[in-house]
Amino acid sequence: MLAVTFALAPLALVPGTAGAQDDTVFATQSQIRQLERRLERVERVLDSSAMNELLQVSESLSRDLRELRGEVETLRHEMNRLSTRQRDQFRHLDERVGAFESGAVATDAAPREEVVELDLPEADEQAAYQAAFDDLMAGDYTTAMRKLEQFIEDYPEGNFTANAWYWLAEAKYASGEFEAALEDFERLREDFPESDKGGDALLKIGYAHYELQNFDAAREALEAVRADYGGTTLDRLARERLRRIEDSQ
Repeated sequence: MLAVTFALAPLALVPGTAGAQDDTVFATQSQIRQLERRLERVERVLDSSAMNELLQVSESLSRDLRELRGEVETLRHEMNRLSTRQRDQFRHLDERVGAFESGAVATDAAPREEVVELDLPEADEQAAYQAAFDDLMAGDYTTAMRKLEQFIEDYPEGNFTANAWYWLAEAKYASGEFEAALEDFERLREDFPESDKGGDALLKIGYAHYELQNFDAAREALEAVRADYGGTTLDRLARERLRRIEDSQ
């Protein structure tokens, strides 16, 4: 818009047209200023509207993500239980077939019903974990943290204990308690090295160090994620955070 103003200014120097064109230039400049002010007001309105819309979309996506994580968590535990039961059934069947082939079982013996003992969570344990997890998904991090801490105290070696440590750390991270979250993520990886949450915890260790501006430690953790989980979503998230570290330095 300034370029338009400068382009119009030389018209005032043309002989014989100075008076009329001075008025024209002045009027045009005034109109341009008015248009600029109107445009600024429109841009402010648009920026405000767009920002509110983005915030709403972000909150909606966050809720959806929490719900999906809850569903995945439930399905994963159900799959693990079914897989355990199937393995046990096949193992017992294989033992019986092997015993039959070796002559240890008489051919006329009546079939004996096998009792499979599964290490399934108690109803109280599962209910306590689900209650804490529901609060977390609802965004009530304070209540979720309290319930998860109580769950870990009540079931230190339970079926959901490793996941409880992970979500406790997540709740602290979401609340801005990055140092406390970092300790819990590291505790999870140390005490439960076989947990399927290990990769996510390693990624969040990098995130927590990043928030604490421990960039060297953050880079080390994120590079470890890339090395161990190449080609996965964890790898992509680690690359994005590494890029932000490079841009900030």
